[in-house]
Amino acid sequence: MTLIAAGVSTADVLMRENNYFRLLEFPFVPGRELIGFTQDGRRVAGFTSEGAYAEKVAVRRSLLWEVPDELDHDEACALTLDGQIAWHLLHTALAIRKHETIIIPNAASAVGIYATQLAKLAGCRVIAMDSGDLRLQIARDLKADAVVDYTDTEGLADRIREAAGGHIDAAIDMTGDEAIFAATLDALGFRGRMVIDGSSSPRKGAISRDALVTGSKSICGFWLPPLFNDLHAMGNAMQTIFEMAAIGALKTPEYTRYPLEQAESAHRALAAGFPGKIILNPRQYWY
Repeated sequence: MTLIAAGVSTADVLMRENNYFRLLEFPFVPGRELIGFTQDGRRVAGFTSEGAYAEKVAVRRSLLWEVPDELDHDEACALTLDGQIAWHLLHTALAIRKHETIIIPNAASAVGIYATQLAKLAGCRVIAMDSGDLRLQIARDLKADAVVDYTDTEGLADRIREAAGGHIDAAIDMTGDEAIFAATLDALGFRGRMVIDGSSSPRKGAISRDALVTGSKSICGFWLPPLFNDLHAMGNAMQTIFEMAAIGALKTPEYTRYPLEQAESAHRALAAGFPGKIILNPRQYWY
């Protein structure tokens, strides 16, 4: 298929640095999400294990979904990977329920922006965490119920509990920071549960059994590629996310665009903390 747009993710940066939780053999072409045209002219969203930073890409038919006319190329690209990850972190891994309180870190990232909105749409209370006023304001604009700045991790667990003002049921871990992880786990209430996002966290530290046992807490991991073989789960999530965005119920994050040949600059921008989504476009789709 012919590439229109490819998304840039934290996983791409970690892979390039060989700091991903799964080591890679070099050379390789980064990129796992794309929007493109099939040979018969259909505009589709798709996933690859790697290799989306290219003008033409081979993609399994089972990992292609038609893009609604209401979404432009970059909006659809901004939804594809990060929307799927956010959906499955909440609904597949954590199985969130209405009225639960959930902690969402890195709230100004693309995954965090979708997770905040999807949790609110599911009827949950959201405690959004990030670093600095600009990034926290993004969470406020998305109607997070409370925000916590984790620039300084001293006393973070207490600040999370204070912001929640009650029992905390669930949390996502996707920062890769040991202190933030420990504070989030501490802040979880009795029988609280946490999911670790393997796509965005290079964290490799050990987890204290005492921290789990004393609060009857649970931790699970999540990584999207194994779901590539679950066509029902992938297809339902993609259809739901696209439909929500098409009617304006799910807002895409602010995004910036780079020509495909400037992928290095795009990675630098993401690593520097750009909030929202970064997208690569071949020159013929630079508009």
